[in-house]
Amino acid sequence: MAYPDVIADAIEHQRVLELRYRDVERKVRPHILGIVGNAQLALSAWQVSGTGQGWRLFHLDDIRKLSGTKQRFHGTAPGYNPDDPAFSRILNRIDKPPRD
Repeated sequence: MAYPDVIADAIEHQRVLELRYRDVERKVRPHILGIVGNAQLALSAWQVSGTGQGWRLFHLDDIRKLSGTKQRFHGTAPGYNPDDPAFSRILNRIDKPPRD
């Protein structure tokens, strides 16, 4: 499965992702998949481990490894903006309760 598909599935089912970004292993709660800048795919996620906790924007071109987990999360992280202005186009986002 391609990275955008893995991310979209994780967003839809509110499941934690594990990824390697800039040589650091991270776990994140994905919230938005969309387009930023010059048509670059990006993920907005709440990072739970790796280089601290908090909001991060990950360009998919810089992700070296990505996998879904069975670990669920519920709801959105503090400060979540479903209309994040960093994105020129949102492809997928958390905007409803997770599907089982």
